[in-house]
Amino acid sequence: MPEEEKSSPSPTPPDKPPEASDPEFSDARRSFFALSLRKLLAPVAAVVERRVQPVANALQGNFPAPAPASYGAPANTVAQPVKAPVVPQFILRPPGALPPEEFEQTCSQCGKCVEVCPVSCIQINPRLHIAGGFPYIIPSAAACTLCDELACMHACPSGALRVVARTDVRIGLAEMNFKTCLRTRGEDCRLCLQACPIGEEAIVISPTTGRVLVKSAGCTGCGMCEQACPTAPASITVKPIKRLEELADE
Repeated sequence: MPEEEKSSPSPTPPDKPPEASDPEFSDARRSFFALSLRKLLAPVAAVVERRVQPVANALQGNFPAPAPASYGAPANTVAQPVKAPVVPQFILRPPGALPPEEFEQTCSQCGKCVEVCPVSCIQINPRLHIAGGFPYIIPSAAACTLCDELACMHACPSGALRVVARTDVRIGLAEMNFKTCLRTRGEDCRLCLQACPIGEEAIVISPTTGRVLVKSAGCTGCGMCEQACPTAPASITVKPIKRLEELADE
């Protein structure tokens, strides 16, 4: 009788990958994608929060305390005090200016003369009412160079600055202080003469005394001599012509 074949046990099938319908698999996949998405969106969320949070605080009336003045500066940095604006001792108006009262009635304080000045010698500060809020010049800081284009005169829209020839400009008149002038000490200083744009028609060395001599008929009061003077304070300064007349009457 034929020997019966022994039935061999069927091989164990390999583990099948979890089906998509398997709840555990679905939960794991969702967790994986959620984690990845959070990592990708984290930088974006931080930016959005920084921009939106101040707005939300403002809508709720929660305003942050103001940062101190030294915020962002090194610990050893000392806050610098705000410098007070320079107030001129004598008011010098830009070249071509009308007489004082007429000038103030005509000038609109538009600042056009300030904008076009090639050497930035004209200043204006209506907010602080320096020099009455009208344009002015401080020669020791920046003198008028009597530029070829006479820019401020041509730019003035109100007529407060008339267009005149360079030699007819009368901003003021230079005045000498011989007590502090270096020539009085025997030094051959000529810086004021060298700086003058008009030349010998406005300022010379006296052949008899050796002192600096200002010619009132030619001096324009531009202040180039005052700016060039090496002494402190300057030994030659520009003053309004009206002020000099008042001093002469005293």
